[in-house]
Amino acid sequence: MLNLCNIILQRLKMKVSDLFDIYIDLKNQSLSPTTLRSIKASYYNHIDPVIGDKDYTTLRYVDYQNLANKMLQEGLKPKTVKNAFGILSGMYLIAKKTEIYIGENWVSFVELPSFDNKQYFTISKDMQVRYIKALMNFNEPIYRDIFVFLLHGRRLNEVLSLRWEFIDISNRMMYLPASINKSKKNLSFMLTDEQLEILNRHLSIAEFQQDRALPFGYVFKNPFTGKRYSNIRKPFERMLKRANLPKIRIHDIRHLVGTHLINELDLSVEVVSQLLGHSDITITQRYINKKPQNAKFAMDKLFDSLKSYKRPNQEDLGVDLSELRKEIQ
Repeated sequence: MLNLCNIILQRLKMKVSDLFDIYIDLKNQSLSPTTLRSIKASYYNHIDPVIGDKDYTTLRYVDYQNLANKMLQEGLKPKTVKNAFGILSGMYLIAKKTEIYIGENWVSFVELPSFDNKQYFTISKDMQVRYIKALMNFNEPIYRDIFVFLLHGRRLNEVLSLRWEFIDISNRMMYLPASINKSKKNLSFMLTDEQLEILNRHLSIAEFQQDRALPFGYVFKNPFTGKRYSNIRKPFERMLKRANLPKIRIHDIRHLVGTHLINELDLSVEVVSQLLGHSDITITQRYINKKPQNAKFAMDKLFDSLKSYKRPNQEDLGVDLSELRKEIQ
């Protein structure tokens, strides 16, 4: 670990890059390797070249706003810029907690354009089914098994980090500790028949290789290296090419599953939210496709109900309207 005390004592000139090193050092144990790589890539690609050598304590609103404007002018998406400024906000909190800087949080004043972060998966139902079948029928067994687990709504890191210690086959349960999932909570899921079939097949291999009834280690291991897979992008691209399907990202499998279950199979948002392991149901609601016919359907229902409406007559009301008028006069 960096010697924070020495750095703090020398804070008369604290470069942004130095503060970032402290930020990463303190976050190293609480963030997943994938998240750390993403943070470092965002910082070194977009932040460090512009303000990395500047004294952090002298930066003000104008400096940060100019950085945001520059990133947008270079064609970066608003979401990418927002993510980068999320890193800067995290760095400010570290600076404040370590008393490197206790002044105003100028990052919070930066104005960024709004954007729609809803996941639009606009391909047709038939095309969605084609993707799902291609994933399930891929002719490379080890990758097909990984794809099937991804089709259960799991994130790639959750599947590749899955260990036998997290599996309870006798009770049909799979446990995902907070350390390997994005929600940072311990999650549990009942295994489907498809998952059980895959796990039993891999269990036989693991028991034979380890010569023990209760194997340990990763479920999906590279048969040539015996190590955990770090990337399956190339086999995923092979699958798409063989099935003659348009290119999508591996993470789009989650969007595909969520969109298909909610919009085509009419599963409730609550159920799909639990399947995907979302920490908030509003995250899952992004997968709901607004159909233009919904407004027409609602108004048709209203007008149809009015057609059957019968205005009550004098007898139905049980009131003598002529007498009522006399009383009013």
